[in-house]
Amino acid sequence: MPQRSSSAATVEFNQALVLNQWLFSLFGLDSVDGSFRIDGRRMPLLEAFKRRFQLNEDSEEGLDENNVHRFHHALINQIPVELPGVSKDELLAFDQNIVRHTLTMNAQRALRRERPVVWKYFQYLSLLFVEIYLDRYFRDPQLLAQAINTQIAKFYDGKVEAQQLPLLDEGADAALGLNKLALWCATGSGKTLLMHVNLRQYQHHLKQTGKAAQLNRILLLTPNEGLSHQHLAEFSAAGIEAELFDKNARGLFAGKAVEIIDIHKLADDMGDKTVAVDAFESGNLVLVDEGHRGASGGEEGRWLSRRDQLCERASRSSIRPPSSRR
Repeated sequence: MPQRSSSAATVEFNQALVLNQWLFSLFGLDSVDGSFRIDGRRMPLLEAFKRRFQLNEDSEEGLDENNVHRFHHALINQIPVELPGVSKDELLAFDQNIVRHTLTMNAQRALRRERPVVWKYFQYLSLLFVEIYLDRYFRDPQLLAQAINTQIAKFYDGKVEAQQLPLLDEGADAALGLNKLALWCATGSGKTLLMHVNLRQYQHHLKQTGKAAQLNRILLLTPNEGLSHQHLAEFSAAGIEAELFDKNARGLFAGKAVEIIDIHKLADDMGDKTVAVDAFESGNLVLVDEGHRGASGGEEGRWLSRRDQLCERASRSSIRPPSSRR
């Protein structure tokens, strides 16, 4: 394999969000640099989406009398015929999945006399994009890989080798190259609530495609024990079965409950207070809190290494959606 020139500028992360670009292309916003031109002005894809579909902080929130999100109506009203990559019927089905998961969550909140969750437009878009991805991933991973490869080819057209991205496997093992999904949200954007719905979204699509029996365990990785206990309380409040990971016993809800473990309890070998990554069987859904950790060396580098080892043991039908920077 020829070596890439060290003198060539490597592609910047914020210019290589190919999956993000592919998702926006489904709505007719084609881009290879994260921007799109509307009314003669070039703007970031998200801003272009908001202007094209009139979906923003001023949009009406909540559900209508038929339990359809008003965001959905705002979106559909701006679609004259059909979009190039996702149909109106699909968008309604995805909306109804989000509604169902939200109502389930709000039923638990009502028992505690808490205010129901009413999504902001950016939260709704996050959930909608996850719906689209999971639908494509579980129904036909080979076709999804082909679609993303088409976007990759557009992205590196004309770029030097150092700026090119590798293509995904489109064969029988295509799902293995697609089973990690990172969600990056701003501080205070309700990431924990989104993660609870992401979990239900995953379980729904897994069951819908007849693959529920393939799921071995659901693991949530946290950066420390304090956050593990915080997540345990939040799962309990949401009516989601969860427990702190115990290497010596599988709990009552093994395979169904979320097992919460902080990264420092993972090691290369078994110990009194640690568990070897190799001890985990395959077929796991791995959720990651503080997903940005591990970008540097030292202790955070070990976090990244062990997290990736554990994710390698995830099933080919699993998605790892990390919650993002706090």
